[in-house]
Order: sequence, then structure tokens, then C-alpha cells
Amino acid sequence: MTEQTSSSPALPAEEAVEGACPSFVTAMDVIGRRWTGIIIEAIGRDCTGFADISRFVGHIGDTMLAKRLRELETDGLVERAVIETRPLRVRYTLTVAGLALLPILEDIMSWGQDFATADAPARTDDYLTAKN
Repeated sequence: MTEQTSSSPALPAEEAVEGACPSFVTAMDVIGRRWTGIIIEAIGRDCTGFADISRFVGHIGDTMLAKRLRELETDGLVERAVIETRPLRVRYTLTVAGLALLPILEDIMSWGQDFATADAPARTDDYLTAKN
């Protein structure tokens, strides 16, 4: 998957794959970027400072985290506030759009627990039997 900037959607509507909803393609371009989901989750769990977010995410460099935070701000999912203290502090919060994404990320996490593990049922009938 290639990295794209958040300033433009992955595919313009007229170039979308036949049958693919342009809004879906754009949404997946935003939330499909590496680290995006976990950064949003971190902020949603009150990790509002850069260091807090970095610790929550783990295994992400400061440069990449700063880049993703800027992209999320540009995408309208995160707000950045500078607190005028000595030293200056920066806090990140989720916008209404970012907050609306949290339950979707929880659904993805549930899906991952059900299907992205080695012991997940391999067949539909196994899954349906396990759920009943």
C-alpha cells in the first residue's frame, strides 16, 4: 500500500473502481494509513500529549507520529491545542468526526479478535455455531 497525503482522496470519484463508493475509498484512504487507528484510539483514551500517545502506540518514531498527527489534523479528526506554559505544552483531542470513528474502530477490533487470530473459526458454519 502506498502512502498518500491526506490532502487528497485516494481516487477521484471519476476514477473509482467500478462499483466502489467514492466515499468509502476516501474513508479507507484516511483510516487505512498505518498507525492512524491506534493514534485515534490513544487520544480517545485520554492520551492527549505527544509522549502519552507515543507510549500508547509503541514502536512508532517521533517523526512518523508527528506526521500522522498533522495528517489527522488536516483530515479534521484531531485538534491540536498549544497550552501557553513554560515549557509550551501541546494537547491533542478528537473532533466530532474523530469521536464518531471510535465505535467503528471498536468494531474493527472485535472483528480482529474474532477473525485475525490463529484460533479463529476457519469456516462460516464453525463461526455461526460458535456464536450461538
